[in-house]
Amino acid sequence: MELLQLKYYVTIAETLSFTKSADLLHVSQPALSYQMRRLEEELGTRLFDRARRKIALTPDGEIFLPLAQSVLFRADEAVRVLRERLGMEAGEVRMGCNPSLATYLVPSLLASFRQNFPRVRVVLFEGGDQDLQQAVMEGTIDFAVVTAPGSPQTLDVTPLGAEDLLLALPPTHRFADRQSLSLAELAYEEYVFPTNAFNVTDQFCDACRRAGFEPKVSYRTGSLESVKNFIRQGLGVSILPRMAVDGSGGAGMVLIDVAGGLTRDLNLIRGKDRSTTGAARALIHHVQTNLGAEAGDPPGKNQGETV
Repeated sequence: MELLQLKYYVTIAETLSFTKSADLLHVSQPALSYQMRRLEEELGTRLFDRARRKIALTPDGEIFLPLAQSVLFRADEAVRVLRERLGMEAGEVRMGCNPSLATYLVPSLLASFRQNFPRVRVVLFEGGDQDLQQAVMEGTIDFAVVTAPGSPQTLDVTPLGAEDLLLALPPTHRFADRQSLSLAELAYEEYVFPTNAFNVTDQFCDACRRAGFEPKVSYRTGSLESVKNFIRQGLGVSILPRMAVDGSGGAGMVLIDVAGGLTRDLNLIRGKDRSTTGAARALIHHVQTNLGAEAGDPPGKNQGETV
């Protein structure tokens, strides 16, 4: 059982709304639901009755609420005392990540982090895996989240989970009614890829080569958002991480699974035997606790081919 789960539970119990709680906690509803399922499984009982769009506390949930509130109060008090002693409430943390994470997940992570550490300044560095790994080894940044960590002899690597990669097609595409597509079926498509450091592009191309073809790239554009607009206009197809198309992000496109599954891993890296500040440790813990569920898969879950 984790304090974060208790905090999520108490917020939902007090608001009786997953939507309001997600807004208050600065997390997505899928991440909130995932943590509640984990908590209920660990306790061996249901805490909420979910009927249509309304929720209510079960009898067990009523009993558990004041106990959870008491635990959170004592934990907050303990953290406050230690922060004052260790000076964790102030400082600067340098975090690295790829552009897709910086666009779709990191803002909500930093918003929830700043609620507890308002005086910690987070400096964000965007880049590809190799650049971020080099920056971590040189000490330019405190830690980074990458997809394919190298140099394990000089890095501490913590797996955060796996994220689905989806094919994005225009609604008028001949394959628009398919549930899944094999890579071989995409051999003659025209692709739209971003020009910035988007590691999935190179990794997807490698997967295509293993399937026997070289992707034909007709357009390269500056960001995943512009890639999506090219697709909506029927100018090509692409491969996109689920985080980029969740909710309304996939509007105007058809999203199709790759047959057999296609995922990318997310890993947190930091330099081996390198000391970290209290503020950096706090942010690292926050990322480890939240990023796997936000991305869509619990840590350690891999499905299909990983790229």
